[in-house]
Amino acid sequence: MDVWKPSFWAYRLVQAMRTLFVTHLVPYPPDTGGKAVAWDTLQCLAHLEAVDVCAFLAPWAHRDGVDQVTRVAGKVITLPLHRRSLRALYFPLALARREPYYIMRDYSAEMRARVREMASGYDLVVGDSLYTAPYVADLRIPKILQQHNVESYLVAEFLSRKRGVTSWTGQLELRHLRAFERDHCNAFEAVVALSDVDRDRLEALGVRVPITVAPPAVDTVGVTPDGPGRRNVVYLGTQHWPPIADGLRWYLSEVHSRLAPQLGAAQVVLAGPQPPRDVREEAERRGVRVLGYVDNTEPVYRNTAVFMVPLRIGGGVRLKILHALARGLAVVSTTAGCEGLDLVPEQHLLIADDPDEFASAIVRVLRDPDLRRRLGAEGRAYVLEHFSQKRRWARLAALAEQVTAKRRTLQAEPPVAAGRVP
Repeated sequence: MDVWKPSFWAYRLVQAMRTLFVTHLVPYPPDTGGKAVAWDTLQCLAHLEAVDVCAFLAPWAHRDGVDQVTRVAGKVITLPLHRRSLRALYFPLALARREPYYIMRDYSAEMRARVREMASGYDLVVGDSLYTAPYVADLRIPKILQQHNVESYLVAEFLSRKRGVTSWTGQLELRHLRAFERDHCNAFEAVVALSDVDRDRLEALGVRVPITVAPPAVDTVGVTPDGPGRRNVVYLGTQHWPPIADGLRWYLSEVHSRLAPQLGAAQVVLAGPQPPRDVREEAERRGVRVLGYVDNTEPVYRNTAVFMVPLRIGGGVRLKILHALARGLAVVSTTAGCEGLDLVPEQHLLIADDPDEFASAIVRVLRDPDLRRRLGAEGRAYVLEHFSQKRRWARLAALAEQVTAKRRTLQAEPPVAAGRVP
């Protein structure tokens, strides 16, 4: 791993700095994109100086997650996650209050009280994702919000593909979410975005505070050896997140029938936690193998000839593409799937948005070992250069220094003697 060590100025900066990291879910294991970004951010803050954590513990969370976080952080405060259902009265109540259900469904007054109770003891608070903004935005200490996505953009894209009697409620929810996202971002001293594309979207939304782009970091891993065993077409990642579930439904309904006759001995494999029931059933009906959650992903990667990303809704950064490229795997993606990564088609990966073209791109890679190796090698080199932990941590450290500098200066000034006019 490319581990960054703080420079002399960073050590001087953080000797007296304590950070509170407020994140949505306990970030270990880093088995989703959001948790991977949160885990890397926590490690960075721990290298800077003492960091404590507040997070929700989901009912499905791994039992050893908190123990792993305590090895990096000092104090770890967790509260159980209680997600409100659309069937409850909360959704119409949220609409009436002009609050976005999308964010407030996980809201906890107890979490807000704990954060406010603790915050006075810290020099910096980092809110990780828009879900944490209600607990941090009105604190009177330096604070940073890390945006994993532009949430209102994702909802707008998702709604643009839906029709029916719920469209008016969706548009009202979107209006409230846009206002919430804009206003809460502007309540922070600075915002972190994961890509230039998301920075531009935040600015277009009306975010006026400084936005730092800090792309996610990817671990340096070995190249997955090529050979006859690498013959599968694989998607590996969280499947219940609505944009990903939408993309998998598109693949199953539009692409797979075009690809299946040309697969030969290859299999299509969907791996990752919590596949929606309809996705699982449709995949199994079409002969697509569904693995569900995989503790050890290396055997999946070793059997992968083509790593596919069939997303139709962009936003944020798809870490699974970066992880696949870091292993030297060939990737076929839609334009939305690789958005914000600045990857070059035909050099780092193949890109296709039409079902016929997407299927044809997969077949090209399956049948051309030289193309597969070239895409994998060039994609890996690009990722290791542009998505290193050293680069990301340096940007986060510089931002922490900038946000806390004014407060440190005021604290360092000697008190004015009585009777003197400053």
